[in-house]
Amino acid sequence: MRGPNPKYPINITTEQEQQLRQLDKSRKAAQGQVVRARIILNAHDHPEWSNQQIAQKVGCSDRTVRKWRKRWVETGSLTDLPRSGAPRRFSP
Repeated sequence: MRGPNPKYPINITTEQEQQLRQLDKSRKAAQGQVVRARIILNAHDHPEWSNQQIAQKVGCSDRTVRKWRKRWVETGSLTDLPRSGAPRRFSP
């Protein structure tokens, strides 16, 4: 599958790679975080792949891949941004 070259190249340290691989194999982690870890790991392992190829491999949309590649480059984190609106009434 062809596509444009990704705008945000992924560079991770060995420590970050270990943490992401551990998160990828985790059975108790939130699935959103696992998908994000898979996106970053695939982008790191296969820098020649387009966002569409990574999305197909992970099972999400290419928009999601673009979003998390950009956020990883900017913050180095897989956590959600704070949400707007009223505070939660019940604890998670």
